[in-house]
Amino acid sequence: MSAGGSSVTLVFYRVGEKWWKEPTLNLVAAVCQWSPYTHVELAIGEAPGENGMMANVARVFNDSVGVELTQRTGKNPAYTYLSLGCSHAAEQAMLNFAAQQVGKPFSNLGMARSLVMPRISDGSSWFCAELVAAVLQRGGLLSRDSNPGAATPYSLYNMYSKQAAATANPYTLRGMSLSLGGTGAPGPVRRSE
Repeated sequence: MSAGGSSVTLVFYRVGEKWWKEPTLNLVAAVCQWSPYTHVELAIGEAPGENGMMANVARVFNDSVGVELTQRTGKNPAYTYLSLGCSHAAEQAMLNFAAQQVGKPFSNLGMARSLVMPRISDGSSWFCAELVAAVLQRGGLLSRDSNPGAATPYSLYNMYSKQAAATANPYTLRGMSLSLGGTGAPGPVRRSE
């Protein structure tokens, strides 16, 4: 990204070839969406974490932790990455909003309703796509008229895959660039289909 901008990276989990080893919730999500994408997270900004990990990853799972801002390696081949440009002001707005959500619980009901009768997000609980959509909305990367409660991993993938600046993990790209003598800035790389 340029000196005047930043980026966010959507991180999508895809059901693998050994689908029978997947958690039941992943399989239900895949079948209901008619999509292999069953989970989404959002890495906010470009600052690397420890050992080059992706930092400020907003995510929520169906566990006792709820929403968290954490780090991830980005090395798992089951994940697809879509990087979008944004301003530093948008990055800060998204990061501030995500930090306010930390500890809020996962919503099974919200996730179940997202396809048939989406709820209006009230911020008391979240499912993965709803959280990511709400964070993107706060940064102006999703229309204010959109309902985060209607988001699914697949709908977010469809919405952003055609406008992504890079479709690979920017932290992995940065490491590859450095090893090849580059500047370390991620470039516009497209995956081959």
